[in-house]
Amino acid sequence: MTKQKPHTIDDTKGTWTYKVKKSSTEDAADTESAAAVEKGQEEPDFTTLPAVNSMEKGKSLRKINIVWKAILVSGISAIVVGTVIGFILFRMFVQVDAPASAGNPSQGTAPVAQPGKEEADSDIVTRSLDSLESYIIQAGIFSEKENADSLIASLTSLGISTIFFEKDGQYYLMAGVGPTEDAVKSLAASLSNNQAELYVKEWGTEAREIEMTEAEDGWLTEFQGFFTEQLQQVDLNQPIADEEITALVNQAPEGAEKIAELVTSLTEMMGEPSSYQLLNWMKVYNEL
Repeated sequence: MTKQKPHTIDDTKGTWTYKVKKSSTEDAADTESAAAVEKGQEEPDFTTLPAVNSMEKGKSLRKINIVWKAILVSGISAIVVGTVIGFILFRMFVQVDAPASAGNPSQGTAPVAQPGKEEADSDIVTRSLDSLESYIIQAGIFSEKENADSLIASLTSLGISTIFFEKDGQYYLMAGVGPTEDAVKSLAASLSNNQAELYVKEWGTEAREIEMTEAEDGWLTEFQGFFTEQLQQVDLNQPIADEEITALVNQAPEGAEKIAELVTSLTEMMGEPSSYQLLNWMKVYNEL
């Protein structure tokens, strides 16, 4: 029998030798030879090295990530909270410091509102405009204003000032007002010195509803009381005190367009006889 050459194989654990089996006798010999080789070699240690368990490693990484996330969230929250608190404190200090620096023109602070002044409300309401009642001096009635030119010139030469009131398509030329018929008759006599024909009649402005702001409505109520009080003056040839007119003007709300002309008229009539002042204010009030 031909003797077979043993085959040798190398691997990572050592060199292994085996023979090709041909017979049972050879198998037995080969088996013994292989056993001998196995006994002669140290048995390979297949014990698993204490490597890091992948599951535990993943858990550790997740724990680290959670810790860093918590730190990051805490840091961002602290920054946001600090910013908000700082902004609120800044606004508070600005509001507290503003009045103290209002008198310094070099600082950009809002102007201080004048005492007695109110901002006109933006809400528009419908209010009833009450009639102003009085006795009035009438110089004439005309269908056209131009027809009164000669009479106006004549009254002006006597020192009598006049105003037109329009009503029902007619133009009424008026020269003064007063609280009673007797008071106005006496006024008419003193104005004309019996050189002009003047008439006394009861007169009132038109009562109607108009749109205005609440602030304007409140001021008009003050004006109505002021008018009634000044109408009761004993001497209608004397002007109303400037300080009383100024006090009413200062109460007018700022930016009030509806009453602007009446406020202007109050100022423009300072120094005129009270009968003529009141006459002008009645006219402007009637045209609001």
